[in-house]
Amino acid sequence: FVYCGSKAQLSVGNCLPLGKMPEGTVMSMCEDKAADRGRLARASGCSCMVVGHSDDGKKTRIRLPSGSRKTVPSTCRAIVGIAAGGGRMDKPVLKAGNNFHKY
Repeated sequence: FVYCGSKAQLSVGNCLPLGKMPEGTVMSMCEDKAADRGRLARASGCSCMVVGHSDDGKKTRIRLPSGSRKTVPSTCRAIVGIAAGGGRMDKPVLKAGNNFHKY
């Protein structure tokens, strides 16, 4: 089962606040502001990582897929694990016709 909330276990697929995740946790679909339903690291194969927490526990620092670091409120939620579809860009398209006939 997949659980959501502050009391959920730290396992892949569960959704919990950033303040409850230990440092080094890999996550996707992270919120920018509390309750905005996930804005960061939503593309295929993308993930964020918890870098650290503030001393008062109100802010959390995360590393974005671009490599930049961002400070967000600890009440923001995220899904533990990496978004599906990694390796999509590994195979070259080679010519425009392949993109045309893809779907």
